Parts: sequence; C-alpha cells; structure tokens
Amino acid sequence: MERAGRTEVAMARYAAVQEMLRGTRSAPEAVPTDPDEAAIAPDGAYTPIELARVSTIRLLRRKGRRYRARRKRAFRRQGHVIPVITPGCRRRWSKAAPQDWGARLHWLYTTQREEWLPRFYSRRVATARPPGRIKRLWRWYFSELVVQSVKVLRANAKAVRAATGVPVRRQLRQLLWLSLTLPARPEDYYKYDFYRPEQRARADEYLHSHENSPIFCTMLLELSDPQRSVPIGDKAAFAARAQGAGLAVVSTLAVVTAGEIKTFAELPRADLFVKLLDGRHGKKAEKWFYLPEHDAYERHGGKQQVGRASFLESLAAASANKSIIVQPCLTNHPDIADIALDAVATCRLITIVNEHGEPEPIIATFRMPALRDTFVDNMHRGGLAAPVDIKTGTLGAATDYATAGPGIRHETHPATGAAIAGSQLPGWQDVLELARAAHHCFSPRILIGWDISIGPHRPIIIEGNEYPGVGGLQRLHNQPLGSHRFGQLLVHHLLDNRRSLPAVPEPPN
Repeated sequence: MERAGRTEVAMARYAAVQEMLRGTRSAPEAVPTDPDEAAIAPDGAYTPIELARVSTIRLLRRKGRRYRARRKRAFRRQGHVIPVITPGCRRRWSKAAPQDWGARLHWLYTTQREEWLPRFYSRRVATARPPGRIKRLWRWYFSELVVQSVKVLRANAKAVRAATGVPVRRQLRQLLWLSLTLPARPEDYYKYDFYRPEQRARADEYLHSHENSPIFCTMLLELSDPQRSVPIGDKAAFAARAQGAGLAVVSTLAVVTAGEIKTFAELPRADLFVKLLDGRHGKKAEKWFYLPEHDAYERHGGKQQVGRASFLESLAAASANKSIIVQPCLTNHPDIADIALDAVATCRLITIVNEHGEPEPIIATFRMPALRDTFVDNMHRGGLAAPVDIKTGTLGAATDYATAGPGIRHETHPATGAAIAGSQLPGWQDVLELARAAHHCFSPRILIGWDISIGPHRPIIIEGNEYPGVGGLQRLHNQPLGSHRFGQLLVHHLLDNRRSLPAVPEPPN
C-alpha cells in the first residue's frame, strides 16, 4: 500500500491488524467478491493478516486502473492545443501582412497570444490550458501531430484516395507539412479539402479555431467594454434582456440549479425543450412531449413520463451539479418543414459592427437534422447545414461536419428528397432585421453569433454566442474567412482601429 501511494491508509490498517492480533479488536466480516480474492481464503474465513492482504489487492487494482486511465489520456487530445509557430511562419505573415487580411490576422495571433491566452482561459473555466512549455510542446508535437494525424488518416485516407487518386503516403506528407507550416490541426486537411491543389493554394487564408476563440474573440470582448456588456453566455439573463427590449426571443420558463428551482412562468400544456444553461453543441438537450390525456410530459424516446405538476421537481432531483433551463418547444415555418423534419431548424448568423458603427450581417448557415425522429439540428450531433446567401436567403448544397473522406454535398434532403440547394428561406429580410436589432440591444459588443429559428409567423432568437466557431462557416461556404468580409472587419477592429488594445508594431514592407 505504501508503494501504491496510500501511506496513511497502510499505517491505519497496520494498527488495526495489531489490535486484532492482541485481541483488543474483533475482525470485521468480509466476504470477497473477486475470484482472486476468494482464492486467498476459499472457505470465506479470514484471518487479520488475510484481511489486510485483500484490502491491499483492492487498493493496488484501483491504482492500476487510475494508471491505465492516465496513460490512455496521454494519447487523447487535452483541451485547447497551442501550436508551435515556426520562424518561417512569422516571416511569411510579416511580409504578406500589408496586403493580406488573413496574414495580418495570423501575424496578430502569433505576436499577441502569450498576452491574451490567460484572459481567454480565465473566462473559460472549464477549458484546460497546458501549464508549462514542456506540456505545450508534448500536446502539439505528440498528442496533436502524431496521434491525431494517424487517427484522421485512418478515417479518411482510403476514401480520399478512391475519390481523388491522391496516394495515402502523399496525404500524410501534405497533412504533416500543412499542420507544421500553417499551423493547423490535422483534421483541417480533410475538413477544408486541402488534398485538392486549388484548396491547398489558398490554405494560408483560412482562420483556425486556436486563433479565433482564444485570441480574436477575446480581444473583441475586451474592446466591447466588458463592464457595460450584457451577458450572453447566461441563457436566462440573455432572454430577459431581449424580452425587455421587445425582441422576439424564446422565453425561459424555469431554471434549475443544483436542486433549486427558479420559476419564471407556469409550465404550459405544450412540448418543452430542456438543456444545460451553459451547454454547447446540443449536448444533454432533451425534448419532452406533452400528453393531454395524462397532463404529463414524456421524454423523447418514450423512456420516462412525468406529471406536469411534478416535472420541475424531477429535474431538480437530477440536477446535482448542473444548471438546467426549461423553454417552450418552438415550431418551424411550413415552407421549411420538409427539410427541418422533427427538429427546430435554426440559422447561425454572424453580425459584426462595421466601419460606420452599425451591426452588419456577414455570413450565415442553415442547420437541419439529417434523419427523422431527431430533435436537435446541430452539426456536431449528426445534422446537416447549408450555406446561406446573406443577401437573398437562398440555400446552397448541404453537408455535414464530419471529416470522413470528401464532403458529400446534398442538393436534396437525404430523408425526404426535398430540395435544399436553390431553396429560399421564408422571411429572410425579417431575419436580418431581427439580428441587427438584437445586436443593438446587446451593444457595445462587436461580434455576435445568433441562432435564429424561422417560425410560422416570425423569426425568433434562440440564443447568442460570443465565441462563434469558424470551422463550419468555412467548410460550408468553401470560403476562407481570412479573405472574406469577416476577416476584413476583424482587421478593422483589431489592427486598423485598435483603440484600447496594446500597441502592435506594424509589419515591415
């Protein structure tokens, strides 16, 4: 037990055995449940020394399980990976920065990240940051470049070779080279089709997740005067602010936190949507159907039924260390019912304050489920998404977020056969106006990602996001954001109009 790291327990048990040997303490009854432990005393009769041996066996096995778990975690991606920036990358970005928005943003990232990463991790408490240089290098070179490269290669290489003729060894060389020189995560090679020469030629224009959220979005939040900014991450506070401004937003019926219930309205005799207060990607979301004949709610899948009067109490009993929000379940506009299926389909619309101080819709996607009997539309949960023409609301061909070979573009919905490409979203101008009005309501924020549902009568805001991702936007639109209006406005706020940001030296010509 001392070798297992439990010296105090070992000493306490040794003292207990000495007392039992002296007859001052009776041995507790113990019946082994493990076959190896039963072999120590087949008849079930334990002496004090054998009791100590059984406890030692159990302790060492727990220690072994923890060791194997740690060894397994060493080969798994750990939180946010911080890439190593080579001198060649810095020289390339510095040279191209005066004429290239993407290069200026990459250069800003590499020169400012050591100052801004601590601020990002202080906001995102659940996100782990590598504490030292050695662990950062380990996570990047081994956990990311070696382990993740092998994983994505095994998942995608054969399908890409069959579709494009690119040999597996060449894919591996290109994948590793781009991961080192962009730098990018290995899955970006397949996510953005970098195995195609035309895509690889503009690879440097793509923005990456390790740049966008930790650096660019955090810097924009600091520019937004956080003391005056209204909270967006808290879904209940967000809905209250939007309702107070007269915006169409999904209401909050109740919030359950660690067994405590805070009610805002009576539960309706209608379907409910339950999710984590700080949840992302549709994780832990649940849909509850209302049963009028029983005045009860039934969880999606028919596994549980709870009366309406005791519904919140049942959530409180299950919310030990979680915060849960309860909302009414929305419905879709009839014109998109054949592609939205059983879920509430939403638009992800990004608005950024432009050069004139007005919120400008920049880029949008439309998310929908791929299969029937699915109540979430998120791409991370197996859904589809289509690019949206920001001016007209016309949809392009849809695809998924998975990186399993070349992306499949769906002109029609795989479950219903309804047309996706070329379809126009109903009331698109109303969606744009709602996003602009909402951004004014949550000023002085500079960049916000909106999730908006198109209902039968009007669009409704689901939530706002202060760290909207760039991966899905670039994949769906097949457009690097470094050369997009998105990148132009980031350069305007972070470099050309720095305001309170730390001084950044201009790159040499």
